[in-house]
Amino acid sequence: MPEPLPLPHDIPQSPGGFTEEILRDGAFGRLLRFHATGDREPAPLPRTLLVAPLSGVNPRLLYDMVADLVAGTELHLLEWRDAAEVPAACGGFGLPNCLSQVLEAVQDLGEEVNLIGLCQSALPALAATALLASSRTLAKPRGLVLIGGKIDPCVNSTPGDRFAMTHSLDWFREHAITTVTAGRPGAGRPVYARTTQEKVLWSYVNRHLADGCDIITKALHDDGSDPKGHPFLPSLGSLIDVPAELFLDVIGTVYHARALPQGRMTWFDLPVDTSAVRDTALLTIEGGRDDIAGPGQCRVAHELCPGIPQDRRGHRLLPGAGHFDLFHGTVWREQVRPVVSEFLHQRL
Repeated sequence: MPEPLPLPHDIPQSPGGFTEEILRDGAFGRLLRFHATGDREPAPLPRTLLVAPLSGVNPRLLYDMVADLVAGTELHLLEWRDAAEVPAACGGFGLPNCLSQVLEAVQDLGEEVNLIGLCQSALPALAATALLASSRTLAKPRGLVLIGGKIDPCVNSTPGDRFAMTHSLDWFREHAITTVTAGRPGAGRPVYARTTQEKVLWSYVNRHLADGCDIITKALHDDGSDPKGHPFLPSLGSLIDVPAELFLDVIGTVYHARALPQGRMTWFDLPVDTSAVRDTALLTIEGGRDDIAGPGQCRVAHELCPGIPQDRRGHRLLPGAGHFDLFHGTVWREQVRPVVSEFLHQRL
């Protein structure tokens, strides 16, 4: 297994602000490029693609992460639209479609890009890297960073994992999927609605009122970089509808079949072979108190990619960090971001 990476030094600080440029505007997602408006380190900068989580998280929750990374990288974000705003005539959007979006974004940005998979986007980021590694002609990520990712939910399973693994797809179709009502652009589209997600989120919060978690801590003391302009709790609660096809694909592929760690995942009948990954450096980061993606679920990516040389891989476990600490607030700024920045700059 990989040794911890050395502590970094001379990492550029957060900029005064940033603007965004739309590079690709699709029905279900957008590819953005960010431009710093404050001081930043001189070129060359590592080209980086951050893939937003697939769980209904509003992109505004990623403000801390974007604001910090834009200081020292040529940062891009692949973000997902609220499915209730996508006309039903645009068709469905499942996990294979999501992988296609990641693959296209990497090709748009070229060989030098570093790919960051955060939370639920870690698995498609790893799968896309494996697919590209099997190609002789397509651009491959130079580096892959997986943060708080759920690669194998059977490793240190959380209560949410066990719930997903013990309920059938038919159960989720009946209890978690609704149809967008008239009056919105996506009327008639089946979705995992934000109203359903809110019940799950606040059930999670209530479960932790006694023992505490990073959500409770951040609710009492918002440690984000801009708590007034981008407060954590409202951003967390500002959820978006998820396409039903994507939600059900994740349940079936990630939880029921464990398709990627079992070597059975495919993309439109093409095998996803993680053992083919050799030229892409790999960094995994986990929180010791993360009970959404339990410790070890992300680190297992190293076992699935044995072809990566030891000197091009690293892992960092932060014992006191919860799930949201990994990309928001003090833990992100002082413990996660420096390690990520050092890794990206070493890839130049």
